[in-house]
Amino acid sequence: MLTDLAAIGARRRDPEQVVAYGKEAVALARASGSGYVVRRLRNLYGEFGPLSRDHRVAELGAEIAALGTP
Repeated sequence: MLTDLAAIGARRRDPEQVVAYGKEAVALARASGSGYVVRRLRNLYGEFGPLSRDHRVAELGAEIAALGTP
C-alpha cells in the first residue's frame, strides 16, 4: 500500500507524497527483507519521471537503487 500511495504522488507530481510514502516503504523493505516490496519500489522508481530532478526524490531513488536484489 505504501508504494501505491507513493505512485499516486508521482502521477500527481507531488514530491512530498512520493518521498513520505516511499521512505516508509524503503524502511519496510529493509526491516522485512521482502523481495515483493523491493520490486514494487523499483517499479515506483520508474515512475519518477521529471520528479527525479527534485533532490528529495533523487535521494529516495538512490535508496531504492541501493536495496539488494531480491
